[in-house]
Amino acid sequence: MATVELKNVNKVYDGGVHAVKHANITIQDKEFVVLVGPSGCGKTTTLRMVAGLEDISSGELYIDGKLVNDVPPKDRDIAMVFQNYALYPHMTVFDNMAFGLKIRKYDKEEIQKRVDEAAEILEIKELLERRPKQLSGGQRQRVAVGRAIVRHPKVFLFDEPLSNLDAKLRVQMRAEISSLHTRLQATMIYVTHDQVEAMTMGDKIVVMKDGVIQQIGDPLTLYNKPVNRFVAGFMGSPPMNFMNVEVKEEGGKIVIDEGTFKLNVEGKNAEAIKPYVGKSMVFGYRAEDLVYSDKAVDGKSMAVTVGVIEPLGAETHVYGSTEKHQMIARVDPHITFNVGDTAHFKPDMEKVIFFDLETDDAVNLD
Repeated sequence: MATVELKNVNKVYDGGVHAVKHANITIQDKEFVVLVGPSGCGKTTTLRMVAGLEDISSGELYIDGKLVNDVPPKDRDIAMVFQNYALYPHMTVFDNMAFGLKIRKYDKEEIQKRVDEAAEILEIKELLERRPKQLSGGQRQRVAVGRAIVRHPKVFLFDEPLSNLDAKLRVQMRAEISSLHTRLQATMIYVTHDQVEAMTMGDKIVVMKDGVIQQIGDPLTLYNKPVNRFVAGFMGSPPMNFMNVEVKEEGGKIVIDEGTFKLNVEGKNAEAIKPYVGKSMVFGYRAEDLVYSDKAVDGKSMAVTVGVIEPLGAETHVYGSTEKHQMIARVDPHITFNVGDTAHFKPDMEKVIFFDLETDDAVNLD
């Protein structure tokens, strides 16, 4: 397998559209890296530059230590799995999987061996004589993955491969691709707009927005220590709650004032936001970092009006609002709520994150 390194890589299209801006990413041998972000953020363009399907406007791309900016796709020793599977409808599953090997003049015995091995791994041996139209979406996806496996490439590239599958099958295929990574010990780069896919599959995640890399890190780091408001809001389901608050000093204590409630801030968080006394900030907290209280607790709880209740079995999501902000809490399913109730929640002030209102940067991370 191989390392992949992007050094200050840019992609500018005709007309001046700057799709990828100064991308610096190092992908280690055998690592599973996920590029994630909203539509149009540049993640697929980045993947296509690695594949050689898009020219690099400036910067350098290395695969296994070799500069490949001008190396054609067929000579980069990569294999790509596309969103639409890209199977030949007139060919059998076997021939679809074997096609790339035949083009490269492999002998019949080697082709048979590689296809059989891949079909065994993907549990599609009984499908080898069928044609794509006779397969389900999940089976077609396995064939597309199998076509990549038989190549024994240095790097596997996946471009939103599960987006055409239904929700249940998508969860199953996520697990199968993760298991495949473990079995093959392969270098894999995976593109998705689904942050749940990114969180559950990636050793390392690259979060992108408007062509710019926002943060690179392991899933828990991105979830617990997002560097800015965009990453905090994008990573996690349900997304992080945000409220505009004013930082004040009252009686020698640092407090945040939302307008309908005040919360005491202590310890390292108080020190981090002390320079903002007299100014506004963004107060961020996760839905699971709220504790329900049956009564108001001065300086520790917020009062919200319950708007929507979503029972999910193992937990309940409660959507509520203050007079100024919307919020969501993840609570024990045994606690009952009614629409219109006033509910009190205490944020875990050790886990909350404060963001600069102008830059959107987090200010209280270690």
